[in-house]
Amino acid sequence: MNHQIILAITLWAVALWRAPSLRHSRKQRAISLAFLSLAAAMTLEVPAVSTRIDSLTGVGSTGYLLKHMLGLVSAAAVLEFVIAVVRPRGFLQRSRRVLEVACLVLMATAFGLAPDDARVPDDIIVAHDSSGWALLHVAVFTLYIGSAMTVTAILFVHAARHAHDRWIRAGHSLLGLGGSIGILYALQRLVHLAHVAVGYATVADVQRAETVSTILKVAAIAAITTGSCLSPISIAATALRQRRALPRLNPLWRGLTDAVPSVVLPISAGQARTRLLLHRQLVEISDATLTLREYVPADLQHRAFDMAKNAGYPPRARSAVAEAAWLKTAALIAPTSSPYKGEHPRSGSDGLSPAAELRWTCQVSAAYDRCRSVAAFARAEAARIQEQNRKQPV
Repeated sequence: MNHQIILAITLWAVALWRAPSLRHSRKQRAISLAFLSLAAAMTLEVPAVSTRIDSLTGVGSTGYLLKHMLGLVSAAAVLEFVIAVVRPRGFLQRSRRVLEVACLVLMATAFGLAPDDARVPDDIIVAHDSSGWALLHVAVFTLYIGSAMTVTAILFVHAARHAHDRWIRAGHSLLGLGGSIGILYALQRLVHLAHVAVGYATVADVQRAETVSTILKVAAIAAITTGSCLSPISIAATALRQRRALPRLNPLWRGLTDAVPSVVLPISAGQARTRLLLHRQLVEISDATLTLREYVPADLQHRAFDMAKNAGYPPRARSAVAEAAWLKTAALIAPTSSPYKGEHPRSGSDGLSPAAELRWTCQVSAAYDRCRSVAAFARAEAARIQEQNRKQPV
């Protein structure tokens, strides 16, 4: 299986995966169209397919023309995607449309005016003169690709430098890299066309240039494809993490809300809305923590940390174990006790980012549910605090 078939299959897989997003936002439509047209263009690079197209139309090199026209449409769609992501308000919208149509018309016109035996410059025999119309057809395509990739590289490299999310930064960097390789591809092709135009190209030069352009083209497509796929992959990965986090949070959520049922929000998130349900649980856990901390003294948190240390937990796990221990203690005494007057424990989730808070809360929930030392500590401390409360005068 040659590289044309492998590349075409890969691009069709990505194009079909993205096809449902054609009905979504402007940028999603643009990138979906880019992959559909690029997959079709790469399919026309397969010799058997291009030969079949030529036989159906009865015009030589029709597949070659369609490949370039689809490639131009794909580059225009990539540029539309770039601008939709980086410059949502638009960038020379009407001028870009006019330029794209003009290039397509000029390519088709030049192709039609070129002699039948000289429509594909890379196949020109050195002993024959090349066709200026055929060279113009390819030059227009190559110049547009170079221009589109230049804008793509500049905008995405700039966007990558200012992106805060690591997935978005990586995706923009790869898209910028793909654009940069696309510039090299266009420059290499233009130099080769100039070499052919002046009549200095040999068969070896043509073959060498074809090899280099193929490597650059595949590298640019691979970088752009990978970069554009990182964002949806990151969304899917985030959704998977959220779905897995729900059952991990449930023991802590259930334990705290049973003790403080008033924090439960009077709405139903629905099982299918994972993100909203997870956010709701985190909010209710946070509210329950703020309520329960009022029932226990601050030194309980210190004793819980000493318990975690003496029980042999590693340093990175002690804070979560201690949090689970004092929360479990507070949950045991809150229904039958009055708030404690004095300093209270501080939650370990204060000041954390949303992702870090989720990881932290899952660790606390695991300790709350499964650590025997946490359960033993909570029972002992709850009994001690309740006994102290009974001895206090009314």
